[in-house]
Amino acid sequence: MAGPPRFTALAMAAAVAGASMVPMAAGQAYAGTAQVDYSCTVLGNAFPYPATVTVTAPATATTGDDVTVEVELSDMPSRSPLPVLSWTTSGTMAYSGAASGEFAFTTAKQTGNVPANQPIPINKLTGKFNAAAPGDIAIVPRTVTMDIDASGVAATIACQAPANPPTLASVKVADAGPSLTIDPGTVHQGGTITVGGVRWGGGPVELALCDENGAACSASGLTDVSASVDGTGKLTGTATVAEDAGPGARTVRVTQGSAEKTVGLTVTEKVPPPTGACAGKPAGQCGEQRINLGVAGGKLTMSQQPGEVELSAVTLDGTPRTATGGIKQVEVIDARGGGTGWSLTATMTDLASAGGPKIPAGNLAWTPRCAAGSGATPVMTGSPGPLSTTTAATLCSGANGDGGAIVGGVYSADAGLELDVPAVTGAGRYQAVLTVVLS
Repeated sequence: MAGPPRFTALAMAAAVAGASMVPMAAGQAYAGTAQVDYSCTVLGNAFPYPATVTVTAPATATTGDDVTVEVELSDMPSRSPLPVLSWTTSGTMAYSGAASGEFAFTTAKQTGNVPANQPIPINKLTGKFNAAAPGDIAIVPRTVTMDIDASGVAATIACQAPANPPTLASVKVADAGPSLTIDPGTVHQGGTITVGGVRWGGGPVELALCDENGAACSASGLTDVSASVDGTGKLTGTATVAEDAGPGARTVRVTQGSAEKTVGLTVTEKVPPPTGACAGKPAGQCGEQRINLGVAGGKLTMSQQPGEVELSAVTLDGTPRTATGGIKQVEVIDARGGGTGWSLTATMTDLASAGGPKIPAGNLAWTPRCAAGSGATPVMTGSPGPLSTTTAATLCSGANGDGGAIVGGVYSADAGLELDVPAVTGAGRYQAVLTVVLS
């Protein structure tokens, strides 16, 4: 590359812990700082970078744990001749000892307007690895990469740790003991389960079916047991849940000498033999699936149109007169999902005026009208006749279901009104209250 490089010296920080790591209190993490002498390249140009990092890593772990490493990176001293608009930092570390491998660490993309030739801040990075075996695990640096957008010019900084990098963190992994898995987690009475696990020792294993809390264990709860451990400590085997095993939440216990492990299992009632279209057909060529539906019963309710009933006006002329009108429509919903019927009845007070004169309730007669909505069972319409202050008149009713039949649905009800106004009646505005009751 002719002339001075666009990025001539770049500062990076790696996700690592170093020789100056200080142990915290028991159960907490180790934290410390260290320097790693990376060899970096950018746009074909090589340069050294002594990266200083601060790392937090767990002091201890248990086999099977995911060990998380957190790293705070020092700012990158940049000599970019252009402002840096965004950057992403990532890298890898290696671990060895009781377990070995490599894991990645990264941080989210950062944005900003870092002026030319100014340090670039880097957010905390995280990575993790699995502590697969007990013992000490050492962590060392491998690579660090930074992708930069400098005012539209993209550049990648790639840094490699030295061949013999310092140990940056050490995690002491305790033995978690054997593990146990069961497949499937739900099985019917008489069904077969497969058991598995790792980190078991030599010698025979025993299986038992226990209650939900791992107590009241019985070897007879599992039949046809076949389980063994190979030379690597891997457990494999099968067992059949007894036909008379109690259904519900249970646990399976595996023991080997003093080692013991339990895992949850749900036992359901045994599926009956195939029937219907599958009856008599070869196994594996026909199957039944039970489809269940829960239907919750609703309520018996009514609602009515708002407003007041206005009868037609009457002008006295010395002879009996008639006023007409109609009640506000009432809607009944029977969503109980049963066979019990219902009735809609009404009583009415006398019509009274402010001056004191009254027209008896019995002078008002109604003609009920009832209709059943789509899908509803039939409705019965009440008889025409006078209303009363004491005797309830039936507007509509739904009959009980015959022979356990289900009744219900949505219904509408109203009634035409006809009031006999006596020849001698006091002038004024009369009012009464019609009370409609659903039962």
